[in-house]
Amino acid sequence: MRISTRAFINHLSANLTRASEEIARLGMQISSGRRLTRPSDDPLAVGAVVDARADVARLANRQKVLAKAARLTAVADTALDTMSSMLRRAAEVAVSATRPGTEPAARSALAAELRSIGRTIVDEGNSSITGEYVFAGKLSEGAPFQEAGGAVTYHGSSEGMVVWVAPGRAMEVTIPGDRLFNFENAAGERAVPEVDRDLFTLIDEMAGAIEAGDDDAVREMMPGLEALTEHAIHMRGLLGARAARIEDASNAAANAELRATELLAETEGVDLVEALVELENQKLAYQSALAATARLAQLPTLFELQW
Repeated sequence: MRISTRAFINHLSANLTRASEEIARLGMQISSGRRLTRPSDDPLAVGAVVDARADVARLANRQKVLAKAARLTAVADTALDTMSSMLRRAAEVAVSATRPGTEPAARSALAAELRSIGRTIVDEGNSSITGEYVFAGKLSEGAPFQEAGGAVTYHGSSEGMVVWVAPGRAMEVTIPGDRLFNFENAAGERAVPEVDRDLFTLIDEMAGAIEAGDDDAVREMMPGLEALTEHAIHMRGLLGARAARIEDASNAAANAELRATELLAETEGVDLVEALVELENQKLAYQSALAATARLAQLPTLFELQW
């Protein structure tokens, strides 16, 4: 079969072009650290890479959500610790006020302390982090408790904030203030049904009874205070269990992200040693082809030989 000089030169040029492109491809792989720099490098692996990247992004986002939930529960736990201490002190104040022989001045001081405890609990109930109030339920952008004329009202929702701790598994991570302090919800129900008032109303009425010297009324309200104190402690325990669940979910998400990242690296990553060896081989072949082409180009043509 005869091959024309032009066809021969075109064939050589095409081979040199392919070799040059292969060198460029290997150079891009080595510089980027990725075996797949474009879909055509391995069309079958592209789908796996897309899925792996989606998994990494999804797991990273879940960790951000869980980190936010962990911050909320940490702030709430600190507030509940202070509240528990305040409520225990309130019980001590009530007991002191009912001791025989307590002077009016002492009663007035104890009543003032009790009201101060109530204000401290209101402040803790309005705890927030990064602009979100941890006891406001889903209405977390505004302070849930407002005080006016000695009365405290709740302006949050009855549903806590919810996060997805795992696929298909949602969990409430905050405690709504109405549930914590025994306010009536939309259905007229209270978290502690045996106590017919919220914590702040109870504290205010107890302070008034102490000032008035009505020991019987104070004693009558003490079981309600104890019940609400136990309820607050129980809510803190519930929050602690949720915090532990959030930590477990965060660790699981981190491990899953690590595995997805490793899979992604295996799929699209490049073996640098292998790529460098192949690059050197391609360079050597390319240089040899150039040298051969140069020598062929120096041969006289049939026209030059006057055939």
